[in-house]
Amino acid sequence: MRSRSCLPALLVLTLSLAGCTGSTDQADQPPPAALPGPVPKGVTFVAPPTNAPRAPGFTLELLDGTVLNMAEQWDRRPVVLVFLEPWCTLCADQQKEINRLAEEYRDVVLFVGVGTDSTVERMSQYVRDNGVKHPVGIDRTGQVWRTYRVEEPPLVALVSKGGKLLRGWPGGTDTLGAQIKDLVTR
Repeated sequence: MRSRSCLPALLVLTLSLAGCTGSTDQADQPPPAALPGPVPKGVTFVAPPTNAPRAPGFTLELLDGTVLNMAEQWDRRPVVLVFLEPWCTLCADQQKEINRLAEEYRDVVLFVGVGTDSTVERMSQYVRDNGVKHPVGIDRTGQVWRTYRVEEPPLVALVSKGGKLLRGWPGGTDTLGAQIKDLVTR
């Protein structure tokens, strides 16, 4: 008899907890990481110059909590590191071109946004406002930014398959498409 009297209370508790977990506003959730699939058949990568320096490896926590090991990523494919911040107007101005290139080279080249001076909420809002589909994370300690000598955003760094730092340049993305095209053969 006693278990029947507890049943309504248990049902109310269960429904109220389900209501709490289901009521989270989608706008508050960080966007999911869009990691590329396998490199398509027929795609090859040009060998980097032998004198190119090794790119410093690092791990990055993405906005959705996934931890990405960059050295593992560039073992599979080239990587474009996009150092950005939500308050950076030039970052937002060039994001459309970065989005276009990320879509054009989807599953071939991994694009990763790296912020440092932001919160997950502000960076998630930047991602939504600018239609960013590639993974974005926050370098909470600033160590990655210091290692890549990023003084201010935006800065783009191109890393070859195999982990050679091919190019890092501040400001615009004028030559990024040509650099990637020279690196990838289809």
